[in-house]
Amino acid sequence: MGTKTMMTVEQFAQMHTAETEDFELVEGELIPLSSGTPRHNIICDLMGHLLWSYFRSNPVGKAVAENDCQVAPETVRRPDLSIFLGKRMQQIDLDTIPSPFAPDIAVEVLSPSESAVDVRRKVREYLLAGTQEVWLLDHTNGEVLVHTSAGIRVLQGPEFLESPLLPGFKAGVADLVTNF
Repeated sequence: MGTKTMMTVEQFAQMHTAETEDFELVEGELIPLSSGTPRHNIICDLMGHLLWSYFRSNPVGKAVAENDCQVAPETVRRPDLSIFLGKRMQQIDLDTIPSPFAPDIAVEVLSPSESAVDVRRKVREYLLAGTQEVWLLDHTNGEVLVHTSAGIRVLQGPEFLESPLLPGFKAGVADLVTNF
């Protein structure tokens, strides 16, 4: 049995971007990220476009794709989309990884290769780190799951994804996860 190579967030941050782009740091261990399928990438791009349009008309924050965020002392996660609200974006050095804190909203497009245990762990880490909402876009089941510290909302078919954190934002669940 091999030994795990452990590293600190500082060591992770000092690696070249090309060396870290396929990894997250989980409790000091480099964990490989799987490549997104074309469906995964289309859903990410669509959500990014919807959020970009929203923030252009409602300058209350920013959405950043594939942004490394420190969510615990030795853990760096990379949501598919990180939403930072208010002045938090100004607290991020745009040329340094990782961002020093979790996003206000973490958006993850679920992949068939992800286990339920791993997804639950990520959600828990985001919420414990101060993320207010975690949006899980699940195209396999045609659902969007919105996790908060108060519980989970499951949205399907004709329902809309809305958030009190983004007044006026509205996206059809069917348009996000089932029309591909």
